[in-house]
Amino acid sequence: MDQRNRNNRDVMEVNWEQQKVLSNPLRSRVVALLYEQSMTPKQVADLVGKNPGTVYYHIQQLLKHDILEVENVNTEKGIVEKYYRAKANKFKNPEEVSPPGHVDGGTANIYLSKNLLAQLSKELEDLFYKYGHLSYKEKDNEEQLPYSIEFLIKESNEEE
Repeated sequence: MDQRNRNNRDVMEVNWEQQKVLSNPLRSRVVALLYEQSMTPKQVADLVGKNPGTVYYHIQQLLKHDILEVENVNTEKGIVEKYYRAKANKFKNPEEVSPPGHVDGGTANIYLSKNLLAQLSKELEDLFYKYGHLSYKEKDNEEQLPYSIEFLIKESNEEE
């Protein structure tokens, strides 16, 4: 990852159409990869193990909806290589209305191995425990309100 992205997350406001384009798990993965480093569609296809034509189609959809940009164009021996870069790694739709009582939240489409999934589940469990403990420690010093905190990990379908 280059220096501009190392310690921050670029947030981009999106509309409903852009949000729909981003809801595809493969496109989300492509955006994540292209946020880390600019690449050609062929390079992305090699990383994700997909057909270059399929990846090219998804990149074109992301480009059409202004989520990606062409960062660099190289022409060598008549061959044109376009390197694409994601404009952000976090997306928010300002028109999205939260349900009553909803304070905060988010979703992420990511690819995980069984090992990373188990690690994530364990870390989330540890995080809930940590904040339960911190809540107990501060209970006499700070006003506290009740919250229900939930998380859901479900399999996603690339074809959606």
